[in-house]
Order: sequence, then C-alpha cells, then structure tokens
Amino acid sequence: MTEARIHVPDISPDAPFADALRTAIANRGLALNRIQAKLAGSGLHVGVATLSTWQNGSRHPRHGSLAVVTALEELLDLPVGWLAVRIPPARSEPIVETTPYAVVDYAPTLARLLDEVRRDAHGRLRSVTVVEEIVIGADRSVTSKRVVQTLVAVKETDRQIVVHQGEPGCDVTLIAPRGVTGCRTGRVARDPDDGAVLGELLLDRMLTVGDTAVVRYEIDDRSGIESQHYYRFHEWPGTHYVLEIKFDRAAMPVRVSEFRRHHSGEPDILRRELMMSPDGRVHVVVPSVDRGLIGIAWEWS
Repeated sequence: MTEARIHVPDISPDAPFADALRTAIANRGLALNRIQAKLAGSGLHVGVATLSTWQNGSRHPRHGSLAVVTALEELLDLPVGWLAVRIPPARSEPIVETTPYAVVDYAPTLARLLDEVRRDAHGRLRSVTVVEEIVIGADRSVTSKRVVQTLVAVKETDRQIVVHQGEPGCDVTLIAPRGVTGCRTGRVARDPDDGAVLGELLLDRMLTVGDTAVVRYEIDDRSGIESQHYYRFHEWPGTHYVLEIKFDRAAMPVRVSEFRRHHSGEPDILRRELMMSPDGRVHVVVPSVDRGLIGIAWEWS
C-alpha cells in the first residue's frame, strides 16, 4: 500500500486562508482548471472563478463548502484540516443571534445555567472539527467523554462553553468538565432536575475574529447509571464531526444504530444500524453537520 504524501507549505500557522491555498496550489503546480476537473470527478462542482476568488482573498468558502475544502486538502497533499481551520467567518453576513440551545428540549435550563456562568460567552465560537470518544463501562454507564475540538472565533473571546446531560436521576455533583490542553476549567453550573452540567473552559489566549484554537477536554461521569444512547447537539451547521463509542468487553450491546434529529423532542430523520469493531468500538463520521442532533443508540438485550 502506498503511503499518502503530506506536504506542509512553509508559511506561518497564522497565514490567512487565501495565502495558504495560493501557496499550496503553487507548490503542486496545478492550474485551476485541472483542480476544478479533479474535484468534479469526485462529484464536487465548483467554478474556476470561485477557486480564483478563494486564492486571491476576495471571497472565502462558506461552511457549506467544507466538503470542497476537505477535497482540496487531499488533492494538494495537505494535512487534514490545514485549510479548513483558516476559513474566517463571513464578515459580509451579520452574526445571527439565536435562542441559546434551541435544538434541545431542556434549552430553558441551559439558558439559566448560562446566566450563572457567563451569558455573553455563548455563540462567540464556531466548531470546525469535533472528535469525541464516549466510554461505556462494565456497569453499562457513561464513564467519560473525551473531546478534541477545533474552534474559530466569530467574536472576540477567551472562553468556550461546554454542555453535558447525565442520565435521568443522576447526581450532577458526580459529573465534572475538565480542560486538558489548550484550556483550563472555569466556572461550572448544574441543574439536578434535568441532569444538566454547563461549564466554561478558559482558553490559553484571547481570540480575535478569525483566530483558531484546538482544545482537548473531558467530562468525567461517576454517576453509574445505565445508558442507552448518546448524542451531541449542533447549534450551527458545517462542523466536521466524528463520534465514537467504546464499550467495555464485559458489557457489549446486541444492536447499535445512528440517529439524527432536527430537535431532541422530534422524531428521527435518520436511523441506520451500525457495525461494531471486534474491540467494541463503533463510530459515525459526518463531514458537514446540519443544525440539530447526531447520536448513537444501543440495545442491551
């Protein structure tokens, strides 16, 4: 098997998207019409004029074009995410203020917890990529959640808000977020009725508009209550999302499926069975999410 070639252009990590794309194209020696043809061969249709505006900086890809940017990274032998993390917010479009957490039925609880922590921190960051691993223990409960997240600032900020909901009847004092790298744990608010935990992760620097950051954090859950599903909600579209569930060998489910919903209180818009690996892992990869929920459910018997 031939190893994938990776070429990292010699430019600053802070270089804007246009400079990065232009340098990468020059390094590969490809004309824009050849790039367009190769993308079209993969079912991705983008005009030469659009590619030209991307590399001269007069326009930038929108989140709906993330699949094209990902394909460009592969075509130009770039590391995954090397171009995507440089996409700035669309300055020509106002940042739409939305009701926080409106895609879940416990949004009022989360909004109240947000007020306890820091209301104005909501919506200042967008996720470029999210990779999370949920660990299910031998007692069939969620024992931990490990997340690696790439963020881009759409407003100046120095913190990220994270949310977790435990199982019904859980003791929320046994659930705690913890910053691992790129951040440290700040204030945490909890609601015992909804099993909700909302905390802030203090970033290692202030981000201005267009700045990116990579953070790693964990949610420790010692409540020990049996779980039958996990989902992550997405308030904004466009994130590249990977969800993996790891089951203890002593507690393997009999059936596992992916599900998606527009809102937590609405019916599934997608439900499909997933195959589990021999070591008890199952995953879902979504190149560009829609607003709503994406999760994995399992049956124990």
